[in-house]
Amino acid sequence: MKGNLPVIILGIFYVTASIFSASDGGDFDVYLDAAQKLANGQNIYQPPFIKGLQYYYSPFFALILIPLSNHFFLTELVWLLLSGVMLYRTWVLISMNFNTHFLDSKYMNLWMLISFFFILRFVLYNIAMIQITIFLLWAILESIQLIKNGKIFLGAGILALAINIKIIPIVIMPYLIYRGYFKSVALIIIFSFLFLILPAIFIGYDANLFLLSEWWSIINPINSEHVIETDITYQSLVGTIPVFLTETESIVPIARNFMNLSVETVTTITNVSRILVVLFTLYFLGYPFPRKSSKLADFRAISYILLAVPLIFPHQQKYAFLFMYPMISYLFYYSLLKWKWDRTLKFKIFLFVGLAIFMVFTPLIGSDIIGRYPYDVIQHFKILGISAILLIPLAFFASPKTMEELVTKNEIHLN
Repeated sequence: MKGNLPVIILGIFYVTASIFSASDGGDFDVYLDAAQKLANGQNIYQPPFIKGLQYYYSPFFALILIPLSNHFFLTELVWLLLSGVMLYRTWVLISMNFNTHFLDSKYMNLWMLISFFFILRFVLYNIAMIQITIFLLWAILESIQLIKNGKIFLGAGILALAINIKIIPIVIMPYLIYRGYFKSVALIIIFSFLFLILPAIFIGYDANLFLLSEWWSIINPINSEHVIETDITYQSLVGTIPVFLTETESIVPIARNFMNLSVETVTTITNVSRILVVLFTLYFLGYPFPRKSSKLADFRAISYILLAVPLIFPHQQKYAFLFMYPMISYLFYYSLLKWKWDRTLKFKIFLFVGLAIFMVFTPLIGSDIIGRYPYDVIQHFKILGISAILLIPLAFFASPKTMEELVTKNEIHLN
């Protein structure tokens, strides 16, 4: 009971927050409204939108929500509670990649609580907005675990469903190809195709094809509205880099650009930056196909890919930075090992810089604590996006080989 106390406390907090959030409603209202529109034969991608919010998800997602679309509070409460279970399972999946034999309950609880504390802000955003990011993160990690364990049909089905609902989980497909899981990739493609055409059974072939074309027209990453996003809520590279390189408008009347380049030049710089973030993945992945990396190295590669998600995709708001959870957990595991056995000056500098960056992710940087205007100024200067970018060099520095050597040196063998 004592060892599970942190989980129980977090669980009570989560359930309470979920009840209040479901009462107020959130982005899930948009999904359920789209389901109602689909049931009535309307175009789910055209106004009017509930709360004035565009529906960005698949026709299939709207279809499966139709039976639940008349019960907003109950559906949203159940979804949030299921998301809580998926969040806990996500932690379990993360911890399975590490050797925790040398960690007593004190260290395990410390690792779990610190990791969770530094993503709590994004969990709260997901609860308050009733988003699906928790589901997407769980689906990616669960599908990888299932595929590695030989349960490729279930793993491929889960990942294909997540990709269909929101295209973002497709980032893990190159990883699966690089690691040589070709059968799983083929199954994911087949399942994805099935999820695309299944609505045609209920709404007709032409109507489904029309909705798919409408869906693509709003999520197409080369759309002009995805080139430069100046709104303070957007913190991806598309929302972060341009505001410092050209003059843009914001609700905060403070200049933030130190250059005034053309839109074309800024677009090129931003896209090159996104490409570089993607190419860095090759460093973390190491050798392709038959060469398998260690469990820690492989997890760091997956964590980096997930860290890249809110950076390279356009239209990413704060709740999307929950994808940093695996990388933050990885970095704190590294810190625990080094603190326990190897407190060098270089590590102390790493820890100090890391904690300074991580503070930006905490609930301490919230409008309820620091005030609305200072909070808006922080968003205005894209501090969250910049801090996420700075995790990349920390990930380079926190070598899995160093951790394995520390464990071996202390006569503890990795699984």
